[in-house]
Amino acid sequence: MFVRKVSIPFAARSVLQRTLHSNRVLYSQPDTSKPTETKPADSKVAETKPVESKLAESKSADSKPAQPAPVDPKTPSPEPKKTQEPDDEKIEYFGNTRFPKFRAKPRRTITPGDAIGQATPTVKPAPQTLKEQAQQKWRDILSPEKNLESRARIIHDIGHSYFQDIVDLRDNGDKLFEAPKQLIRSSKAHYLPSVSGKTLAGQKTDVIDLCRGKTTLLTVNFNKFSELHTNSFIDPFEAAFADSEDAQVVRLNIEENWAKAMVLQMCLPYLRRHTPKDRHANYLIHYGDVEGLRKSMGIANSLIGYVFLIDKELRVRWYGNGLAVMSEAQSMVMLTQRLIPNKKK
Repeated sequence: MFVRKVSIPFAARSVLQRTLHSNRVLYSQPDTSKPTETKPADSKVAETKPVESKLAESKSADSKPAQPAPVDPKTPSPEPKKTQEPDDEKIEYFGNTRFPKFRAKPRRTITPGDAIGQATPTVKPAPQTLKEQAQQKWRDILSPEKNLESRARIIHDIGHSYFQDIVDLRDNGDKLFEAPKQLIRSSKAHYLPSVSGKTLAGQKTDVIDLCRGKTTLLTVNFNKFSELHTNSFIDPFEAAFADSEDAQVVRLNIEENWAKAMVLQMCLPYLRRHTPKDRHANYLIHYGDVEGLRKSMGIANSLIGYVFLIDKELRVRWYGNGLAVMSEAQSMVMLTQRLIPNKKK
């Protein structure tokens, strides 16, 4: 095999030899940058200590009973461990998502037989001109009390879910309670609140004007589903008092959502066509918020129909809700006969 020899110049060879020599000297010297560790003088003694003495000391330490540590009376006692929450308090979610399921809140219903309505009769204000109405509107805007009321209403609307009534209807049924079997005493009965609106006949009026002077079965509906409930009370009432001039039926249809109100206004021709003409004058439609009516009349769910028996003095003497059972229909007819003493039997 042929090996070619490479010749290195004399100057380069001397520089390379000098570099290799300096590297050997550098690596051969000890490193003085790190401090040297010195073992203590007693380390040899500790290493030469017999193993038997160590075992004897460990056995003697184990044989001594462990004494409890002294307890300071000033130190607070440890807090008890928190118990695990029951299953009813845990939040349930839809599948693997983090969206909680809707849970029905407990119903805040009234006790059957309690007086409902407002404590004093409604006093209608005097008619105002457009200028007076604008001045009153401006005073309401600047009033701190009115601002607090509107703020409380907004907070309530935010905290009340749109599906809350649906969940409540699914979990608790379409009946809040069974109607009472006795009239509320006239001395304890409260008065019907004022709700204005427009009838199917096109007349602007108030519900207290429609109910004044006659024994009235007032029905309150918020949607089409609740009409099934109120019709179960209207049918036996009209069958029993069809020939009476002192008894009547007044229907109150309420729409609080402004978007649905626009749809309802477009459907008024259909509603007039499917309602008998003799009922147009007593069919009142109201657009807007009725939170005061809800609280005073015990309306807990807008998907349920409500009926109220009003006497000639506009006092609420009896009430019911949901689908009428046979005993409720019989009690309604019997109690209405007590309020109409001149009815021929």
